[in-house]
Amino acid sequence: QEIVKVERTTYTLKKELPSIDISYYISSTQLPASSYNKGIRSHWAIENSLHYVKDVTFKEDASLVRSGNAPANFSIIRNIAINVLQRMDFISFPQAIRMIGGDIGRLMEALE
Repeated sequence: QEIVKVERTTYTLKKELPSIDISYYISSTQLPASSYNKGIRSHWAIENSLHYVKDVTFKEDASLVRSGNAPANFSIIRNIAINVLQRMDFISFPQAIRMIGGDIGRLMEALE
């Protein structure tokens, strides 16, 4: 029904000039621009927060596991770890990993 164009301007501390990214989406419905904006921003907020945790905390992008089913399997294990740690009362993922990373008993209790 519609093609949606989204133009993003990103400002970083390292660059003096902003970078501009243009994305296009195909929609099967006709909605006001504000509805597309809300949906796209919500999707990327979730995507960015999950990617940040997986990459920065679990260093997923630096992983050398690249063949067969191993990358998908490790990604599933990281997702399980994220879900378990979210259920616990820690301020952050790095804190949770420091506090219980080596305590198998406490990890097993969290899975129950």
